[in-house]
Amino acid sequence: MMVISSVPGIAQAQDADETGPISLSLSETGLGGSIALNGQSGRTQITVPVPPGTGPASLNAVLTVPAWLDRGWIDVESGNRPISRVALGGDAPTLPISIPLAAVPVVDGAMTLDFASTLIPDAGFCPDVRDTQLRLLDARVDFTGVPSIPRTISEFLPPVLRQLTVFMPAQPNRDMISAVLTLTTSVIDYYGSQPVRVVVRPDTELQGSQPDQTFERSVVVAENKDAAAELIFPLDQSPPRLFVTGSGTALSDQTRLITSKISDLAVTTKALAGASAPRAVLAPDSTTLDDLGIGTVTGKGDTTATASLTLDQARLGRSVSDVSLHLTGNYTPGVGSITAGVGGKTIASWSADDSGRLDQWVEIPNTELQKATTLDVSVEHPSDSAAGCGTQAASTITVDGSTVVRSGPSSTPAPLGFGSLPQALMPQFDVAMTQETFADTARAVSVVTGLQRLSARPIMPQVVSLDDALASSDPAVVIAADGGLPDSLTLPLSSSGATTFSIATPESTDTDTDFSLTVDPGVPYASLQVTTTENNQALLVASSTGKGGRLDALLGWLDADPSRWFGRSGDILFAVPGIEPVSLSSGDLAGESSEEATEASGSGVDRLSVTLLGIAGAVLLVALVGAVVLVVRSRRSGRRRHRRRDDSPPS
Repeated sequence: MMVISSVPGIAQAQDADETGPISLSLSETGLGGSIALNGQSGRTQITVPVPPGTGPASLNAVLTVPAWLDRGWIDVESGNRPISRVALGGDAPTLPISIPLAAVPVVDGAMTLDFASTLIPDAGFCPDVRDTQLRLLDARVDFTGVPSIPRTISEFLPPVLRQLTVFMPAQPNRDMISAVLTLTTSVIDYYGSQPVRVVVRPDTELQGSQPDQTFERSVVVAENKDAAAELIFPLDQSPPRLFVTGSGTALSDQTRLITSKISDLAVTTKALAGASAPRAVLAPDSTTLDDLGIGTVTGKGDTTATASLTLDQARLGRSVSDVSLHLTGNYTPGVGSITAGVGGKTIASWSADDSGRLDQWVEIPNTELQKATTLDVSVEHPSDSAAGCGTQAASTITVDGSTVVRSGPSSTPAPLGFGSLPQALMPQFDVAMTQETFADTARAVSVVTGLQRLSARPIMPQVVSLDDALASSDPAVVIAADGGLPDSLTLPLSSSGATTFSIATPESTDTDTDFSLTVDPGVPYASLQVTTTENNQALLVASSTGKGGRLDALLGWLDADPSRWFGRSGDILFAVPGIEPVSLSSGDLAGESSEEATEASGSGVDRLSVTLLGIAGAVLLVALVGAVVLVVRSRRSGRRRHRRRDDSPPS
């Protein structure tokens, strides 16, 4: 339990002078880059935060219009109150629109908008009602007024945050590093899908640094025997900085204050947070769609309706296997069929009937499980070939939020590689650095905040030594910008110096690799790689060949666009100077598939050659001169032939 002790603060600051119109894109508010309206009668709702001291003025966007449209309109409401109607025509594929918002009520610091589209197609055209027909692109909300300056700790974080700057000692200790990781991951979790930029700076740069802008905040973390959190105003008309002090675990307690539920009680400029270390919560074996934040899902269509349920392993709280759902709900009664599928593959089917009741257990094969697995539940009724467009009876299917989801823990992170993150690091994981310096701390912040962006639940990093991390029963993240990793650790991609690359897969022995590539001249590189510890726990290693700047460039590339964390595949993210990082899979490189024996001597080597020759080409682009010598050795084939002689005669 967290307890806050408040003390009187300094005089309140004045509101900031208006420096220009306030405008926020929907992506900045965490709502994505567009608003979609499906079907001829589409509906959707958005909730937009309104900065204190301002009021909504207008929503401006570019609307995509289907080519078959004859006429139509979009109604915009808020709280059942009509706000605007946008007339549509089919004369142009896009249409700039501006929706006035002055009449929209603001409740609890946010406004809610309901969009409803009505589309009338050209004569003779029958559109597919399941398609997205309208989309509002590049949507931005303009505000009137002047955003107010935070006057208390409870007001410190704005509803939209563009950048968080953390000042910390240039020579941190382990408690300081833990506090900074706790602060940055909790802020990223607090803002959810907002693309908050995190900057870590040494406290030697604090003096003379520029004040924060409206949607920026700075936190100064310092070690002191007197723990506290206090607002300091560098200028009366700029946002204050939060100074967090303490030692040991008390320092981390203060960093949790601003994102905790109890922060609403910190209505002064200075407060002391009591012990608040969260407990690791084990994932339950059984939950519901409501508990997972999915809720009730309804699909509509003509002869076929589909309700799509996306199960995120991070929401489930661990790497899972043996996932099953007790589907409950209803559908349009009548003769037909109901199917459940994943990735276009049917995993279960049964007959529809006149009861219209959905009550069925469905098991998702472990081979179909991904980080986020979408289960499509569809009902299909026979079509009436004589029915005209829009006269076919509509089909619906609803999966209730009370639907039970059961799962078990996975014995190994599944799917392997980046697809296992962050769920394979839950409920808590170790963070270790070969050098516990300011630079390594900044790199660790980049990695753990990137992992937090992947998760709908808070992640819990804890800083330990490298030896403890590798020997622990917990999963781990290792920062090795200097390449100082123990010889006992086998990574999917390793190198001998800067000239020979070696590929290893989970089947490789401790002393052998599957393939190697020799390049001349040598090439420096950085990588993020996913493997497992000796205790079969997930291990993410960020490393480079001897110079931290190479790893900084790779992490900077990820930080420049937070969505890049979501696009990772395989188990290796490989980067060389001057070339955009590339995702690789050690299994694909080694030709792993269900026909391992066949591919070991054939297409596996071919695929490896193509990929490694691509890397070699990148080396040539960087070096501009030099020869590339490709050496492909399939030790795997030899090992398999040896196993066949020992285990069974050839067919």
